[in-house]
Amino acid sequence: MLKIIKTKLGIKNRIQFLKQAILSSHVYRPKDISKFIFLCGANKSEALISERRNALIDFSRKHLTHTQFFLAEKMFATLQEEGHKGNILDIEKQISTFADHIVIVLESNSAFTELGAFAHDKELRKKLIVINDSKYMESKSFINLGPIKAIEEVSGKDAVVHYKMNEDGIHKLDAIGDTFNPLYKLLKDPLIGKTVPINLDSCNPAIQFDKHSAMFIHDLIYFVGPVLHVELIELLKLMFGDFPFKLKEHVAILTAFGSITRNQMGLYKSAYQKPYYSYKFDTNFLISTFRNYMLKSCPMRIYGY
Repeated sequence: MLKIIKTKLGIKNRIQFLKQAILSSHVYRPKDISKFIFLCGANKSEALISERRNALIDFSRKHLTHTQFFLAEKMFATLQEEGHKGNILDIEKQISTFADHIVIVLESNSAFTELGAFAHDKELRKKLIVINDSKYMESKSFINLGPIKAIEEVSGKDAVVHYKMNEDGIHKLDAIGDTFNPLYKLLKDPLIGKTVPINLDSCNPAIQFDKHSAMFIHDLIYFVGPVLHVELIELLKLMFGDFPFKLKEHVAILTAFGSITRNQMGLYKSAYQKPYYSYKFDTNFLISTFRNYMLKSCPMRIYGY
């Protein structure tokens, strides 16, 4: 498929059409878009997150339809699969900047460390929502008088949710359900804005690593997938030119909050089942062009994914 992308005029024409549609203000950001929630806490093993975090993700899927929770661990795993060599601290900083909210369950030493690091950044404080054990609610500890107080000064006391934690709530489900109602009130509304056309630079993953560039990478995968990493790079070159794209970070974070999936062959495919952006033209001809070439050259991508 890579050779086809490089050589077939039909592919190049479709990518240029998409580029021109953006330049002509025919691609819009919808009025309401999902909130991206970075969920921090403990793991019960190297491969499994805590029961509390599992319960929060399950609740969000059922009741918080305008949110997408994601985990740093899943992003790190995808980056490792793609051969990323950067350090975890820098990536976590990027994630926290990328997210609309950061929910931290104070259930491990690492979670307390993350709270201190995030609360130290004045810009990140307004994004933080903390879940803590109710037995520490009145404690005169550094955590309460430092990071938590700093968060409350910015966002109010509702940003800190208390409930009675069990000692083994990492491995066995406790009363984390007591936090669902206050979390619902904090997170239930989508991000509201104007329906405005997007610009080309905001989509370029060589320039941006944020929600808007990630939404575009998802939509590109939706139009052309299943697709390999090297093929996505080639498509981006057709659209933006030959730049050092931050594609590994984008596909990792899209994988982390479940918008795309990656199979054992390394093929990316949309799991969101629809574009994030609004397109003021029929996108089926974009999709059909790539499907036709795929059916001729590698049909197992479609049937065997």
